[in-house]
Amino acid sequence: MYRATDAELKQYDELGFFIREKVFTDQELEGMRAGAEHVHSQIVEAAGRSDAGPIDQVDNQKYQTVLGSTIKWEWSDDLVAVRSMEPTGHLDARLEVLLDDPRLYQPVQSINQCDALSVFSDKLNVKRPGGAPFPWHQEGLYWENGAEDLESLVSTLTYLDDSTKENGCLWVIPGSHKHGNLKGLEDRGVLGALYTDTDLIDGEAVATELPSGSVLYFHRDLVHGSQTNRTQTSRRVFVVAYQAGGLHRWRIDRKREVAIG
Repeated sequence: MYRATDAELKQYDELGFFIREKVFTDQELEGMRAGAEHVHSQIVEAAGRSDAGPIDQVDNQKYQTVLGSTIKWEWSDDLVAVRSMEPTGHLDARLEVLLDDPRLYQPVQSINQCDALSVFSDKLNVKRPGGAPFPWHQEGLYWENGAEDLESLVSTLTYLDDSTKENGCLWVIPGSHKHGNLKGLEDRGVLGALYTDTDLIDGEAVATELPSGSVLYFHRDLVHGSQTNRTQTSRRVFVVAYQAGGLHRWRIDRKREVAIG
């Protein structure tokens, strides 16, 4: 019912992504947003306890493991917020249920031609007002040393809020996935190797300004990044990366099969 169309598959092949607008209803989004805020509050509270794991700093980014989730704090110490949490579904059933939603996984089945799917990663991205930008990068370069079947990986981004240039929406460079894994930057510290040198590719970046409830399906090698949130409201996105069935989750020694209906 929700399989990708021929036109969508052609766009995915040529541009590295396609979009479906307003996949989820306003009522469903209310539950997702509540789930996202519940996860965020749990993590911030747990991170402040005396028994919380240590904070590791790499260049200007701070990482910490809290409640079974690897979190990345906002760059600015003045903004006490987590910009990404991975995984998060286990912390709220309203997010966990999305992993088995056919509106997310059926288009992926069309893309990677896998009838059985498992979850590679689920992640909550939260960009609070003033939230920092994120440099150009590719998921494939980050994942290649941990994925058991890199070729089958497809990412889905579910927009919990309207996404605009003003609130730091995702920007993509169409067609950039055709270059495969690109060389990183040599002058950006330890993490520079994971940031894409966009001088190596042609193409004009486009902003994915989308209404809440929309879903973006994109290739692991699509070059993408985001800007600062200059508004007074949050921009939240729930990310699920699917892979072929029977494989382990990202950096976790267990499997999470998708309940194919």
